[in-house]
Formats: sequence, C-alpha cells, structure tokens
Amino acid sequence: MPHPNPLSLAGRLDNGASRLICTLLSGLKKTLLWLCGLLVLALLPFIIFEYGEGLADMSVLEWGFLLLLSLLTWRHVNYCKHFSTGLWQGVSRLLIVQGLLFTIELMIIGLAAIFLWQTEYEYLLQHYLRIDDPISKLVTYFTILIALYLSAPTAARTTKTLLKAQADINASSGSLSSESPAPVMSNTLKEPTL
Repeated sequence: MPHPNPLSLAGRLDNGASRLICTLLSGLKKTLLWLCGLLVLALLPFIIFEYGEGLADMSVLEWGFLLLLSLLTWRHVNYCKHFSTGLWQGVSRLLIVQGLLFTIELMIIGLAAIFLWQTEYEYLLQHYLRIDDPISKLVTYFTILIALYLSAPTAARTTKTLLKAQADINASSGSLSSESPAPVMSNTLKEPTL
C-alpha cells in the first residue's frame, strides 16, 4: 500500500543514499566472508601436510577428517543437484558459511587472548595456537566439517515477491475467491542468514 504523502526530493535522495550504502556494505560483507572461506579451504592442504612428508605425514585424526570431508562433500553436491542449485551458488554457500564460522572462531580466539592476557595463564593461548597442537587441529577440522554440513541446501525457497505479485494480479482482476494464491516456488535457495 503506497504511503499517502510522497517524499520530497531531499527525502528521496537521502533514502536512495541510505539504500546504496546498505547495499554496498552488504556486498562487502558477503565478499569478505567469501574470501575468508576461500582462504580457509586454500590453506587446508598446508594444515594437513604441515611437515611435507606426503601420506606418511597424516595422523589418524587427519584420515578421519578426510573421510568425513569426502562424505559431506558428496552430501553437499547431492543436495545441490536435488534442489537445482547451480555450481556457483553451491560453492558460494559453502564459502560464505565457512567464512562466517572462521570469523566466529577468530573472534573467540581474540576474546580468549584478551581474557588470558590479563591473567597469569597467558602461555595457554600460545600453546593452543601452535600448529602441532591436537586441540587446535581438532577445532579447525570440526569447524570445517560443520561449515560443510550447514552449507548444503535444505529446500527450495518461496519467493515472496512472486507471491505478492500474484496476489496483486488476483486483486486487480476482481477475484474474490477466499482461497489464497498457490505458492510460487523458485529454484533459488535461501542464503545463509548472517
């Protein structure tokens, strides 16, 4: 329903500038999360093969991680095919969720560093961040697996704008039926909520 008092020229310019800035910030947020996710996945071989000795370098934890990673990747690809998600949208979903969880992990590490810096247990964080610490590896692998699990599409999204347009068409054509319009399904998927 349109507002009865239209905005003045200054109000429209202000509204447009606000909308433009919000769109740019949203795009920047998605781009940075996408790049963080790409960084994590690009550094994954260096985390697994940190000593450069090939398959002899891998522990039981890393073998189990690769097994779960391959199963969750198969699940992700299978769900993307089932819900008709394109290749780039499926990869984008994975990278955005991976970047979001990586950002949360960095935030938790930063808060722990601030807390431990004020106590006499300052060395605990340095020990945790060492590359050969099994707890930090376990947390990193768990984060990657959770991101892969959460990024798989779950259902097709109903497009509210199409539903509203269909309702407007029905209202303008004089349709007085008490039935609500049938939902229009889109083949796009819901992006992870950030």
